[in-house]
Amino acid sequence: MLRVPPGVDSSIPVAKPTVPESPPESENAKCIRPREPMVRASLMGGHSHAALNGVRVHVWRRGKKYIVRSRINGQIFGETIGESDVEAAARLRQILTEIDFGAYVRPSEKRKRLVANGRNCRWTLRQLTAEFLAEKRRSRGRQTAGDYRSRLSPVLDFVEKSANLKRWPLAQDVDAEFVRCLRAFLFEYQSTRNGRPGGKPRPLSARQIINVLECLRTMLHWARSAPVRKLAADWVMPLDRDVIGAPAAKNPLRADKLPLEARIEIVRRMDLWQLCQLSLSLVLPLRPDEAAGLLIGDVNFEKGWLEFGERLRDCNFTKGKTAFMLPFPDELRSVLRACIADRCEGPLLRSRRAFEGRQSVERVASLDNLVQLYQESALNQPEGTIQADQDRKLLFRALLVQLGGVTEDSLSKEFKKLLTAASIGNGATLYTLRSSVTTAMHRANLPHLELRYLTAHTTGDILNEYTSLDPVGAIQRYFDVIRPLLDAIEKRAAALCVPRPDAGLGALGSP
Repeated sequence: MLRVPPGVDSSIPVAKPTVPESPPESENAKCIRPREPMVRASLMGGHSHAALNGVRVHVWRRGKKYIVRSRINGQIFGETIGESDVEAAARLRQILTEIDFGAYVRPSEKRKRLVANGRNCRWTLRQLTAEFLAEKRRSRGRQTAGDYRSRLSPVLDFVEKSANLKRWPLAQDVDAEFVRCLRAFLFEYQSTRNGRPGGKPRPLSARQIINVLECLRTMLHWARSAPVRKLAADWVMPLDRDVIGAPAAKNPLRADKLPLEARIEIVRRMDLWQLCQLSLSLVLPLRPDEAAGLLIGDVNFEKGWLEFGERLRDCNFTKGKTAFMLPFPDELRSVLRACIADRCEGPLLRSRRAFEGRQSVERVASLDNLVQLYQESALNQPEGTIQADQDRKLLFRALLVQLGGVTEDSLSKEFKKLLTAASIGNGATLYTLRSSVTTAMHRANLPHLELRYLTAHTTGDILNEYTSLDPVGAIQRYFDVIRPLLDAIEKRAAALCVPRPDAGLGALGSP
């Protein structure tokens, strides 16, 4: 029978040292490292510390970490209070004070509360950044958290200089002078593209400096909010609109970088794969993300339109999570059928290797089969991979790539090659096509509400409550204006031996 040392509450179970088991005989088996035993420790001159209400808190240690254990209201609790003696002693004093006032909450119950107790406002900017990014990872997804991390990295580089650490050691020390010095630092800050260590350093653009300051303001505002309270409630926000600045407004009289003549020249230089994958973006106001996420089932030949956001709304949504129909001209029917080929379901646009039959991919029989493949992929993900809607979308797009789907990067690279071949060097990109197409639709005198609907913007106008839209009739005016481009696509498809659409599939909107 084990003897309990004097001064130790016998009602608290003491962890016994575990004896590591011998590793399995198999050579490929992994050796499981045993958990370190918990041993008695002392803080502030003793192992046990009594609160005013008689509760005794005991100090233990596992490895480098201090742990306090006790029993409140008949329930055992344990909390890790830090690694250093100073940090652990400070937290121990806070726990004893909270127990004295009856305000202590066990860690398992604290996670269920909607509002933090806000006891500690002495956070460094690095600690605050870590908490902020962890929260955004859970609420907004991996991609958004990664964007915020890249924007806050220059801030940490500034604040962790030795002189700045002495001047502004804590997040609550951030003031107007800090912001002015940070802004001057950002104008001299240099980074490489995508953070590559071997890249050529370049200064931050004016737009990126605004992004960094806005992200810092978002983080500080989050830390000061009542549910979080990692900054004092009376802390004054030093980042305002005058300090951050505003991005330069676009010139309303700017020239169209990809007018109709330039797009016709691009079509003339396309090969079969480029024609099938990029024709939709040349004609319709698509975002590259929307084009890469198109499914075969989204093409409605009977009604002559593409359906966005209708299927798999939880993992294949658009930027604004809107659902809309985008009519396509009759000249694109042959191109769409060439994209589909003999497949039943799956990604509409495919990679070059999959399109040319040089990549073996799994055949998808139906939408239900695609859903089953996605659910199996989701179940096989490590714990913590899917924490937000955007994580589901990234996982679904990765599945489309495995099924032969095209990526936004590959579309952008191919379009850049076409721009070079057509001697168009004005800085245009694949996303510029959306601006050029929208400009042409506007000049075709499309009604404002129909134009907003067809460009996939949220249509929250009050007139939508009283007016029904006619997107098919409205976009037909635009198709009449770009008739030379449609004729060029049809002529190029014939030159590349793209089969014409089946008989009976006539004008737009008719079977």
